[in-house]
Amino acid sequence: MSDESPAPITDDVQDHTAPYALWIDGVGGYLLCLSHCVTIGQAQVQQHGQADIALLADISRHHATLHRDSEGYWLEALKPARIHGKPIAKEFLRNGDRITLGKSCQLQFFQPVPMSISARLDIVSGHRFAEPIEAVLLLADTPVVIGPSAQAHVQVPEMTESLKLLRTKTGMVVCWPGEISGPDGVVQGRAPLVPGTTVSTDQITLALERMR
Repeated sequence: MSDESPAPITDDVQDHTAPYALWIDGVGGYLLCLSHCVTIGQAQVQQHGQADIALLADISRHHATLHRDSEGYWLEALKPARIHGKPIAKEFLRNGDRITLGKSCQLQFFQPVPMSISARLDIVSGHRFAEPIEAVLLLADTPVVIGPSAQAHVQVPEMTESLKLLRTKTGMVVCWPGEISGPDGVVQGRAPLVPGTTVSTDQITLALERMR
C-alpha cells in the first residue's frame, strides 16, 4: 500500500472550500470531503453559508466541526453534542464512535481500513443528509477503498478486487489492477478522476461532481 501513497494535496493546488459528490453506478452517491476542516450543521434553504455536511435535522446551522491531523479526526462541538451518550467539547474520534448532535441526530464514524486515515460518516437516526447521498467519505492523504471486503469504505460485494481513490499533488486518481477507461482513454492501473468526468473498470463506474 505504501508504494501507492501519494504526496498530500495542498490548498494552493486544489480548491477545498466545498465537497464533491462521488457517484458509484449501481451503488449510490457519497459526499466526498477533502478538507482538513469540515463543518456540520442544519441544511439551509439558501446555499450560501451552508455547512459542508448539511443535515435535515433539528440542529444549529454550524453545530460542530471535524478537524483532521496526522493522527486522525477530532470532533469540536460548538453546540450540544455527545459521543456514546457522554457530553463532549472536543474529542478524538475512534472507529465505531456514535455521535449525537442536539437531542437526537446521530452519526456513526468509521475507519474500516486499518492502514488508512480516511473515514466514513453515516446517519444512524431517522434523519437525512441535504443531498441524496448514502454517506460522507472523508478523504485524507491515505486512500478511500471501494471493494468487496468489509474492510472497505464502500463495500460492493459483487466486485472481485478493490479500487482505491487517492489524492495526488494535482488532484484525485483511481487505482485498479487492470484497465481503466477515463478522460485519457483506456489506461492500465491508474487514471485521473476529474469533476465532470467518469472512470470505468470492468466492474465499476465512478463519476465526480463538484458540489455547491
